[in-house]
Order: sequence, then C-alpha cells, then structure tokens
Amino acid sequence: MLLLSLLYVLVYACAPDKMRYFDPMVGYEGDTVCLDMDLENAVLDGIVIPAKGESFRFAFDTIAGQRLYYKIFYQNESYKFDETDSLSHENFYGSWEDVSVGFKQVPDDGHILDSFRIVGNPRDERKYYGVDLEHYNCSAEALQAIEREIRADTQWFRYVSQVAAPQNNRTLEEQLFLDTRWVLNERRHLSGDVNHRWKRNPRAGCYSFLLVICDEDGLKQIPDYIQHINLTDADSHFVNPYGWLAAHCNKHISMLYGSKVLRTRAVLTPSQGLFVDDLQLRTAYRGIKEKPGQMGTDTALYRHALYQQFFPAVSQQYTLRNIPLVQDIDGYSQADYAAATTRYDSSQLVYDYPQISDYPGSTVFPSPSGEYISIVNPGNAGLQHPKKESTGVKTRVGFTYGRYRGKIKFPSMLNSENVWNGLTYAFWLIYQDDGQWNLRRPSPNGYLDKNEESDPPNWRSQDKYSEIDIEIVKASPYWPDGYYHGKKREMLKRSGVSLARQSNDVMFCCTNWDLACHDPQKFAPGITEITYLNQSYEAMRWYDTYKALTTKTPIPDSIFDADVYYYEIEWRPKEIIWRLGPDPQHMRVVGYMNDKYTAIPGNQMLCIVTQEYHYSEWWPPEVYMQGLIPFNATDIVGRVYEIVVE
Repeated sequence: MLLLSLLYVLVYACAPDKMRYFDPMVGYEGDTVCLDMDLENAVLDGIVIPAKGESFRFAFDTIAGQRLYYKIFYQNESYKFDETDSLSHENFYGSWEDVSVGFKQVPDDGHILDSFRIVGNPRDERKYYGVDLEHYNCSAEALQAIEREIRADTQWFRYVSQVAAPQNNRTLEEQLFLDTRWVLNERRHLSGDVNHRWKRNPRAGCYSFLLVICDEDGLKQIPDYIQHINLTDADSHFVNPYGWLAAHCNKHISMLYGSKVLRTRAVLTPSQGLFVDDLQLRTAYRGIKEKPGQMGTDTALYRHALYQQFFPAVSQQYTLRNIPLVQDIDGYSQADYAAATTRYDSSQLVYDYPQISDYPGSTVFPSPSGEYISIVNPGNAGLQHPKKESTGVKTRVGFTYGRYRGKIKFPSMLNSENVWNGLTYAFWLIYQDDGQWNLRRPSPNGYLDKNEESDPPNWRSQDKYSEIDIEIVKASPYWPDGYYHGKKREMLKRSGVSLARQSNDVMFCCTNWDLACHDPQKFAPGITEITYLNQSYEAMRWYDTYKALTTKTPIPDSIFDADVYYYEIEWRPKEIIWRLGPDPQHMRVVGYMNDKYTAIPGNQMLCIVTQEYHYSEWWPPEVYMQGLIPFNATDIVGRVYEIVVE
C-alpha cells in the first residue's frame, strides 16, 4: 500500500486532466496482483509476464473528440535506483514489446483497450543478441554432431590426434572430449540476430505502470529516446522515461500511474529435472549416470530443467596433507583429533586436493517425485584411494537483484563433541556468463580480476566477475588478533581458538566479491564496523587489494537438526542483507553491507548450493585443520527443495 500511496501523490502532482480512468491489468482484482513467473521455457526464451502466450490488458478513458496520443511504461520498483540517480538508466523498465512503436493515437471516442507484456531485454539492446541456441545447444546430441564433424575433416582430425599425445598425455577420446566442448562453447558465443531475452530477465518484486497522454504539441516535446526506449540521447546514454516524464509533465503531457501494482516472484523447483552440462566439465569424465526424463544431457532437459550439476573449481592454493583415516565424524572425538597431530608421520599422510566427481549425476540427483535434489559427498569405506569430494547444484535462470531464499536441508556439521566434519556449506550467487553482455558497470577506480596477482596490480574499468556468498563453516567468531587493538586483542590472546573448538557454534560468513573496487567512500582494509538495525558487524578485508569483504556471525549447529532451514541473500542496488530462519516468516538478519563500504554488482547472476571441502587456512585462526579430519566413511547427504527469488 505504501507504493500505491506514493504513486498517487505523483499522479495528482502531474494533474492528468486529459484522463478519466486507467486500469493497467483488466480482469485482475485487488490493489496488488500477485503472479508467479512462468519458468517453463525460461532457460532459452527468457521470462515473460504474465505467461507465454498471454498479455496484460489495460483500459483507460480520455475526453472524446480530441487528437491525443498514448504510451504505457512499466518499471520494477523493488530493485531500482531513484529516478534522479545517475544510474537510473539501469532500472528495469519497458513499454511496447515492439520498440519501433512509439506513441499510439487515441480513437475519437476516447476509449482504449490495449495490451502489453513484461519481457526480457525490453530496450531491445543488441548486446543481448546472439546465435540460435536451439542449434548450438549443449546437449549430448549437439556434442556428438561436432565430434562427427571433426572426424570427417581429415586435417582437423589429424591435428587433434597430434595434440592428444605425447604433448598432453591424453588419449584421443579425451582430446576429442575437450575439443568438442571448446568448439561448441565458442560457437555459442558468436554474434547473431536472435534476441536472447534471458540475458536481461525481468526482475522479481513489484512493478508500477505509467500511462502517458499527450496532445500534438506535447508529442513534439517528447524526444525520440523517450518515445522509443531503444534509442539513446546525444551522449549515447539510455534515459529512464519515468524520470524524464516526471520532470517534463505539463499541460500538454499528462501522466497517470495505474491503481494496481504487480508483485511477481520466481519459484525454482526440481520438478522440471536436472541438466548435466558437458561444457562445465573440466576434464574428460568416466560416465554420466543418467535418469531418463529426470537427469542427464538430453535436449528436453537442456531446454526445461531449472537446475544443473555444479562442478566446483578445485583450488590448488594449498595441498591437503590428510591423515590416512576413513571414519565418520560421529565416532571421532576431541581426543582423537588431538592425538592425530602426532600419530602419523609425513610419509603416511595423503597428499591431495579436494576433488569433484568423475561420474556426473552420481552425487547430484533429483528424488523420484521431483520434490528435492540430493547433493552427496560420497563415502570412502573400502576405497583404496579415499578422497574428499565436493558437490553442488546451480540454477539455470539468471536475475539481477532480488531476495534469494533457499529451502535446504544441510547435514549436521559438528558431532556431539563439536568436532567439524570438514565441510563448508554454501548458498551463493555467481555471475551467469563471461560474455561482454554481462560485465559489471564501469568503475572510475577500476576492478582487479579475481585471478589478478601481479605487482603492481592491473586495474580494469570493467570485469565479468561477481559473487555474493553465504558460507557456513566451523571457524572462530573473531579475526586474527593482529587486526584488533586494545582489550579485544588481549582477550583473543588469552582465549586463542580453544573456546571456538569447545563451542557448538558455526560461523555464518557473508561475503561480497567487489574485486577491490575503491569506488565506495568508506572502502578500507582491515576490520570495519558496519551497523544495520542496531546490530554491528565486523567486516574484514585482508589488505588494500583484497577482492572481497566478509562478515562472520555465530549460529548454532543445531539448526541442521531441522528437516529444512531457510537461507537468504537480499541483493539490492545499494545494499546486501543476509538472513537465516526456520521458515520464510521468521527470518533474522545475520549480515549486512552497503555501497558505502563495498561495490555492489549489477550484472545477472545464478544461484548455487554446495557442500565443499575447503582449506582450513582460508579461515584463520584455524579452529580445526582440514588434514586432521578423517575421510568420511559413508555418504554425507544434503537436499535442495527450492529456491525462491522475490
């Protein structure tokens, strides 16, 4: 109702004397119309509101017998910059689906019944165009076609055979696996004439509807880039029509906000199956565990499935020096952990890195009912070469901004003696694609690429990378004592990590990867206190060129005893709010940042749920060493029920 009240104030301030009546959604009752997004074909076609094949009908009456013109605009009001902000052109707004249509003439009787839809890429920007992905799809059939193409080309096939051995120590089949995927990925990113509306999907939340009526004098006053929102001004900038029209409303140009607002959300369930994307595999695999109609690489799942298996990057920043013990954590005591520090010599340790599955579909799979997706860290009982294997799933429909809430069952992280199982649970967002269409907004001070380590650093005005994290890990509630001063530092010196080891708390860690962008006025290395709703959060940046800002909040391990729990990232244009709760109605804030301290991304992202083996060195001071945690004997199983974006 607050949004409607504000709109009414704007309406009357503009004195729309030419208008008699405006209903933006004929046939829908109430001031707020709630519609879930239709995601049936959203992966390739993008989101259309209402559903594909339908439209909103709008009606209005004006004074009959006058030569008048009209146009309808819509804008997402939940996740926007104020229309007076220099970034308001980033807001999600649109008008007619055909951008070549400007203002339409009002019939002589003054009555209009017209229609519109909310669609992706509403400004029809060419950067969101590309090739026909139906032809260049990443299904097994498409990859097999490329392999046949390579084999049929004598010169190409000879080259692949030469590269396979001995230079790279790969079999011909492994090299073909890698080459077919490289070729397909390159072809998918070629320029083309197909409007990829999914690259700029409609945002979740509330939409307003603005009707503009003008006479012939008024029409001459409205510039082409407002009449046709695909055009730019003299400086080659898009201009938000809401802001321009509010500033230029006069006796010739009237504007009226609709009496109804639309509230929409996306509910991503596993019911449409799980796709295994071959292009995400980093090495030749041993075989996909397909389940026809539910999980695999076929074309139907490529088009419709809202989730895919996620293959975490295997960092080799450190080496796991793991004790040669296969045992579930439930039987591993504090005394066992302490004894393990001296029980094994270096020749007995298992030197390795965290791993990912050689068999896609074996550790991530939907339930027969489609109610949830199981994510499994496989057990090692009876294996000659045990490993710590990470697992996860990723969504396939991208959004910019929104309140992302995961309904998840993570397994217990601690045993009865509060010994850690070695896993980090995560619910997080990551940039959807590395193409030019999905870069972060330009920065005056620049970004550092996530892998940039040169000295001096190489700053760039734009970068593809964005990531916002919830990571739950057994760690200290404090940062290393060298970053504190005074009484708190003395307390930390006395307690060390002993209190954290005895506690049944785990850390709810909130991170925004801002790529060390110095644009925020309060950007700073070290610990910075950020206050929100009377709660203070210690935000840590390790040094001036460190690429992320992180807070930590203790939460009890007992939350994992519940059948499900809810994890939430509210990503807004100027702030990020992290929440946790037993149900959507009882969420509490556990982390907060805003654009005064960190650069908030504005590109399109996907959502990921993982159970990963991370290096304990990433969370100093270390409470438990990853290498002293046994290899799990039996499967560690989590479940993802749904992700809602609203």
